[in-house]
Amino acid sequence: MEHVHCTRTGRKGKHLTREERVVIEAMRQGGIPTWRIASTLNRHRRTIQREVARGLVKNWDREWRPKMTYSSDRGQDVHDLNATAKGPDLKLGSNHDLVTFVRERVLTHRESPAVVAARMQTGCMVGAVCTKTLYTYIDQGLIAGVSNESLWEKRLRRKRRRRTLRRVYKTPARRESIEKRPEEVESRLTFGHWEIDLVVGPAGASHAALMTLVERKTRTLIVRKLPDKSQASVLRALDRLERTYGPAKFRMQFRTITADNGSEFLDVESLQASALSRKQRTRFYYAHSYASWERGTNENTNRMLRRFVAKGRDIASLTLDTIRTAESWLNHYPRRILGFSSPQQRLEAEMQAIVA
Repeated sequence: MEHVHCTRTGRKGKHLTREERVVIEAMRQGGIPTWRIASTLNRHRRTIQREVARGLVKNWDREWRPKMTYSSDRGQDVHDLNATAKGPDLKLGSNHDLVTFVRERVLTHRESPAVVAARMQTGCMVGAVCTKTLYTYIDQGLIAGVSNESLWEKRLRRKRRRRTLRRVYKTPARRESIEKRPEEVESRLTFGHWEIDLVVGPAGASHAALMTLVERKTRTLIVRKLPDKSQASVLRALDRLERTYGPAKFRMQFRTITADNGSEFLDVESLQASALSRKQRTRFYYAHSYASWERGTNENTNRMLRRFVAKGRDIASLTLDTIRTAESWLNHYPRRILGFSSPQQRLEAEMQAIVA
C-alpha cells in the first residue's frame, strides 16, 4: 500500500466547503479510494465517509440499472438543512408555566418585557431569561398571544419629526427660571423636588383636566382631578394637598416644584403661599418655553398615564376609582431606572430615613 506523508495542518472542527465537495465528487467518479481523497483534502477518512453517505443519490446506468453515487449538490443541501437546526434549544422551551407567566404579566398587568424578566430573575424562576432574550422571543412570535402589538411602548413608537422652534429664555417677572434651581434638584440626590403638569382631554369636550405631580428622585406620582385647567383650580388642588399633609410636612416633602409656562401656573405668589400659615409652603421654578425635556420625568409619567386615559377620552368621564387605580399602578410599577424597585418602595425608604 502506498503511504502518503502530509505535513499540512489538519482542519479539525471545520465543515467541508462546497469546493471540497466538488473535489470529492470528481475523485469518486475517477475511482479514487476514500483514503486518498482524505489525504488530498487533508481530512480524516471518516469525515469523507460520512460526507459520501450523506450525499448519495440514486442514478441509472446505460442499461437502466440503479446505482448509488455521490452528488456534491446533494451533500451541500443536506449540510445547509442541518445548519438551520444549530444552536441551543429555546430557554422557555416546554416550560408552559413560564410562558403563561410572561403572557399574563404582559397582557393583564401591562408590564414591559424588562420588568417581566426582572421578576423572573428576582423570583429565581426555573428557565428565567434576560430582557434581550425575551424581546427576541416576542419578535419571533414564540410566545402565543404576545406580539409587538401587545407592548405599549413599541406599538406606539413613532419617528419624531424635527421642528425648528424659537426658544424663549426670558422668564417673566416674579417667576424664577429653571436655571436658578439648586444643584441638588438637578442631581436627584435629595427627596422633595417635584414636577407639575396638566393632562387634558380632547378639544371640544369638557374643560376637566388631571393635575399630575411627580417627585424627581423616587418618581412618586400624585394625580388630582380638576373641573378645569384654570389657575384657581390648580391653587385649590394644592391647598387641599397642603391640608392633607399639614403645613410642616408639606414644606418638608414639597421643597420645590418645577412647572411649564402654562397660564394655569402663572400666579406664582399664590401657588407658593401657604393656605394654613404665613410661611411659604414651596418654591416654584419654570422651565423654558418649548423645552419639555426639562421636565422629562413628568412628561414620561404622563405618557404612561395615557395607558389608562386615552387622548380621545373626556377627563370628566373618569371616575375617582379609575384615577386611583392608575395612580396606584404607576406607583407600584417596577422601574428600570430605580433598579426595578417601585416608586412606592423608594418613597417608603425616604420616609423611613426622614423619621430616623
